[in-house]
Amino acid sequence: MKNLPLRAQIFICAITLTGVICTFAALFHSFPKFKSHTWEIAITLMRHKGADDVGSMSLGFAITFAALLHFGPSISLLVAVFSCLTGCLFPKPQPTYQVVFNVTLSAIEAWFAGTVFLALNGGTLTLRPLEAFQAVVGSALTYFAINTGSVATVISLCTNKNPVKLWKQTFLWTAPSYFAGASVSTLAIIISGRQITGFLLFASPVIYLTYYSYAIYTSREEEKLQHIEDLQIGKEQLADLYLATIKSLALAIDAKDQYTHQHILRVQRYAVAIAKEIGLNAIDMEGVNTGALLHDIGKLGVPEYVLMKPGRLTPEEFEKIKKHPEIGAAILDPVEFPWPVLPVVKYHHEKWDGTGYPEGLKGEAIPFTARILAVADVYDALTSTRSYREAWTHEKAIGVITKDSGTHFDPAVVEVFLRIIDGVVEEMAAEGQGPLAPKLAEKPVQNITDQAVRDIQRASTELWALYEVAQTLSSSLGLAETLEILGRKLEAIFAFSSCLCLMKEEDQLLRVGSVTGMNRDFFMNSYTINSSSRSWQVAHTGETYLGGYDPDDLMLNPSQGSLWLPLQTALIVPIIHQGEVLGTINIYHHEAAAFGDYDKQLLEIIAERAALAFYNGLLYDRTRGQAYTDSLTGANNIRFITKYIEERCNSVVKRRHTHSNDTLLISDPLKPTLEDATPSRESDRFALLCLDLDSFKPINDNFGHQKGDTVLRDLVAIFRSIVREQDVIARYGGDEFLIVLEGADSSAAMQMMCRLQEAVSQYDSGLMHSRLGRLRLGISIGYACFPNDGTDNAVLLSIADARMYAQKTDRKLCALAS
Repeated sequence: MKNLPLRAQIFICAITLTGVICTFAALFHSFPKFKSHTWEIAITLMRHKGADDVGSMSLGFAITFAALLHFGPSISLLVAVFSCLTGCLFPKPQPTYQVVFNVTLSAIEAWFAGTVFLALNGGTLTLRPLEAFQAVVGSALTYFAINTGSVATVISLCTNKNPVKLWKQTFLWTAPSYFAGASVSTLAIIISGRQITGFLLFASPVIYLTYYSYAIYTSREEEKLQHIEDLQIGKEQLADLYLATIKSLALAIDAKDQYTHQHILRVQRYAVAIAKEIGLNAIDMEGVNTGALLHDIGKLGVPEYVLMKPGRLTPEEFEKIKKHPEIGAAILDPVEFPWPVLPVVKYHHEKWDGTGYPEGLKGEAIPFTARILAVADVYDALTSTRSYREAWTHEKAIGVITKDSGTHFDPAVVEVFLRIIDGVVEEMAAEGQGPLAPKLAEKPVQNITDQAVRDIQRASTELWALYEVAQTLSSSLGLAETLEILGRKLEAIFAFSSCLCLMKEEDQLLRVGSVTGMNRDFFMNSYTINSSSRSWQVAHTGETYLGGYDPDDLMLNPSQGSLWLPLQTALIVPIIHQGEVLGTINIYHHEAAAFGDYDKQLLEIIAERAALAFYNGLLYDRTRGQAYTDSLTGANNIRFITKYIEERCNSVVKRRHTHSNDTLLISDPLKPTLEDATPSRESDRFALLCLDLDSFKPINDNFGHQKGDTVLRDLVAIFRSIVREQDVIARYGGDEFLIVLEGADSSAAMQMMCRLQEAVSQYDSGLMHSRLGRLRLGISIGYACFPNDGTDNAVLLSIADARMYAQKTDRKLCALAS
């Protein structure tokens, strides 16, 4: 009863109180003994599917009215209460507030109907035909008015409908049945008293009213059937049109997201399959079907920079994402859907354990249809490519769904999902869709709707591409980092076979700075042959080239271990900043005519936005080269090596402590786990060597600092010849050096120490001392390993320095002992 409007609750309480008063009044009247019977009375209260299903009257009324005529109001009240109570409790009990309302209303009807009968019949129960006729009519009218008027009133209070209009449409037509029932009851009393005159008087109305009621009933049923037949075809067509409109709107919204295109259709398919297996009724089934199409409509109210962000969301951005279910429900609220669509849209991000949004509903408080969509939505998010990760396999996604059963998802829904999902995705794969389907080229446009969706998606792609480039390149510093980022972003936008970034060098040639895609070994560090090269002409004329691939454009590198993928189409765009040519962006494809005017326009816009980042990268590299290089030896200086080690340590520690950002972006609630994001230990580790020359001071003291500087430069050259290309050498100060050995553990570090000491001991400086003879150098080396010895620069340097001085002391003691 607490779910009813306050006005309806007050009215029900008033009826209950009045019924109790009538019952007590009846108890104070004496009445003869009577034989009780079990009769049924049907009073329908608020459990109706339509207005025509409300009004009803059963045999219980006739029995109650007969008791009224034979025993008077007091006995008829008790008979009515008993009859109604048995009807409310058997065979299926009604809610308590309905039982109380119906029983007390029966008491009121019986008491007032009996009172009216006695008043009109001269205060006696004797049936004299003329007086009794008007008494019976008045009493039946009273019973009918109280019964139908009260029920119509409480329904109107619950539904906000006009009570008079509702009563006319629903209950007025039942009046003849009440008078027929009253006549039958009176007739039974008269027959039992052998009053033939009265029998004829009351038999005639029964025959007429029975015929009249039947005629009205059959007429109404014929009108209903005819109306249904006339509207059936039109109703089906209207429903199809309704769903087609919803689908077109949803696809248009879906197309604005670069990564979730066709997401709603896949989610719809998964959700409907689950609902069918569960056996939802037709109404809820359509709610799932339509809700799946519209579940992300609220993303219209989320800023596009948040939806398209490639990395983790900030807490503020995630709060914006969490609003989209409520926004979607608010958008759809004015639409009077014939199915329960709003619960699906609003609550599909709620979680079984109550940690979801927007309202934090828990368990069965979450609408069942929303629980179905939650499983379907997350599964498709996991098996689809997103800006921050690649698509997960079907098996991996199933593992996540199973693991989160009972926390994120309803276990009953998950059980059904696991039972049907393999068959669904296999069926979709046969159609070229879903997670098991091979990744094919973009399908050709089939109709005008597909073309419109494609145009929307392309417009969104352009906006997304510009945002991605501007957002990521603005945070890059060096040119190498900028080129790498641009290559990755272009790979997500264009379907190319190879992508090159060429930069202008001092000799006016263009050299490839980065390669993404196929033929990497051939293209890397290749360069334009001369001024007739296609890329050189594009850079110096500023005009984009779109056409066939020119094999004479670049001087490629020979690569015996790689296979060359033949290329047929080229799109080359210049990179120009404030009139200065910086280079070109070249994308190639192995198919003919693979790029069009749209690709040309989009790449030109991207190149224009990227030009400033390229220019800043060049300036940064030049400045960094001067700031981070030791001017004497050409090795890195202490500033560079300190920054390098700190960044190296911080990047690994940060990756190991980065937790996944749970956003449901994006209809995707799961991002990669820590285990997926953390690289292997071998790629994390490195060793720091601290080197200090032995017996270097005599060189400076006896031969001057210029000779000493020459020795230092020679030693740096020796170090470079021994260590690998990825290792880092820096001059720490004076005759001390630092070397970072990438991927090395303690064993590899000690092996490298031996090689360096051997090389230095064999070095001949060409310097002869008058007393000491030919000067020979030695070197003391200490090491520290990340992460075993420490996880920051200061600790690693301290340990390596201590080990170096310990070795130097040992070497001196050994020299004295010998």
